[in-house]
This record gives sequence, structure tokens and C-alpha cells, in this order.
Amino acid sequence: MTYIYDEDMKLFSPEMIEEIQNQNPFVRISEAVYSILEDAILTSKLRPGSKLKINKIADELNVSGTPVREAVERLTARGLVLESMINGGKYKNYYVFDLSEDDIENLFEARKAIESAACYACAEKNWKVDMKKLHEYADGFEKDMRDFISGKSEILRNKYDRQFHTFIVQSAGNPFLLEMYETLDKKLSYLSIRTVEYMAFGSRNEKLHLLVNQHHSVMNAIEMGFPELAQQAMDTHIDFCERNCLSNKKEFESGMEAAGIGK
Repeated sequence: MTYIYDEDMKLFSPEMIEEIQNQNPFVRISEAVYSILEDAILTSKLRPGSKLKINKIADELNVSGTPVREAVERLTARGLVLESMINGGKYKNYYVFDLSEDDIENLFEARKAIESAACYACAEKNWKVDMKKLHEYADGFEKDMRDFISGKSEILRNKYDRQFHTFIVQSAGNPFLLEMYETLDKKLSYLSIRTVEYMAFGSRNEKLHLLVNQHHSVMNAIEMGFPELAQQAMDTHIDFCERNCLSNKKEFESGMEAAGIGK
């Protein structure tokens, strides 16, 4: 179950810090806070658009405001948190990043233009692509999916998904494609998080399996050296993700509202 972070809800506890310190006694407090907040965002305990209150989080975790602020600033740099200046720039408010439907459509369109071209280039010169690394990312994504579907993991991670797609663009050898892609990186990271979250809602096992198959189709076309097929496979994959992200987003939000967990 996911929750909204609001005035009346206590989401964090000192035990969260203690658990991380038990695993690594040398971890910095700000690093522990970062891990806790990042996990809360990725699992939607902190919903898109939620306001982050530094003092409230610090009180709940029983730490000072400094490590919380450092963690929030890191999340801001990554694009998972947005900041807004108030009182002439003297103070900042922080919010969990969100994407509108128009943003989602435009980002998928940009992804398709860049990643499909990168796939073509990778397949055309596949001897320059580290296929062992690409296999590692595809297999890691498949394992995460299977762990989620089987119940071994309660969270559907997007780590290998982003690595798979980013590595293809990096391997294309076109610095301008890579520059455009890196400009969008923060928003694409968030888009990937939300895409898998929406698709995981309601345990859409068939569609999750299709995502795995599509990654392998892209990889195999690159490995076999078929540029048109690689480009087409990526087009198909991104179109599939866009359709399901938009449709499942509405169903996800309706389900949250029906459960009494609206924004």
C-alpha cells in the first residue's frame, strides 16, 4: 500500500536510520536519509507533488535538519524533487516531482527519436558495442521483473531498465545524440520510475513479461547486426510503454482515490 505524506501522517521513524546503520556503521547520516527518502519516492510512499518539509522529516527521523536538507538537495539534483523559491528567493519549498500527461507524451516522443536512432547505429556497428554489458542489463531487468511477479520483491525496480536504455545511447558513438539524451536524463529517470509503477499496479504480469521480451528483442537485433530491425524493435517497445504508462496512470490514480489515498 502507498501513502501520501501530509500534515497528519507520520511516515518516517528513527528505526529507519538505525537499520541502515546496523548494515553499515560508517554510513553518513545524510546518506542514510537520502536512501530513506529515495525509497519513499520510488515506492510512492511520497506521492508525486507531495511537499517535503525538512523539519518534519528531521523530527520523525530524530536527526538534525542539515542531513535532511543535504539529502533533499541531492534528490533535487537527480530530478526526483523540485524546488521553488519563495519570499524573493530567501527560502525554498521542495516537492516530489510529477509529470503531466502532455509531459509524458512529449518525453516518450523524444525518447523514441533518440533511442531508436541509437539502436540503428549500434546494430550498424555492433562490434563496437559491449554486448556482455548489454546482456547484463537485460538479464538484470528480467530478474527484477521475475522477483516482483513471484512475490520475492514488493518493489518493481527500474535500475536496470534505465541502464539498458542509457547504455544503448552511449554505445551509438554519436556525441550529439548523447548530449540530447543527457539533457533529458533526470526527467527520463523519473518517467521510467512511474512507468514501471503504473504497470506494476494490479500485477499486470503479462505486460511485465512483454517488457522483458522487448528488451531482449532490441538486444538481439543489435547483436545480429540488423539496423532496421533494431530500430523497429525500439519503436515498438517505446510505443508500448507510452500506451500503458498513460492508460495505467489513470487507473492507478483512480485506484488510489478509491482506496481513500488521493492527493
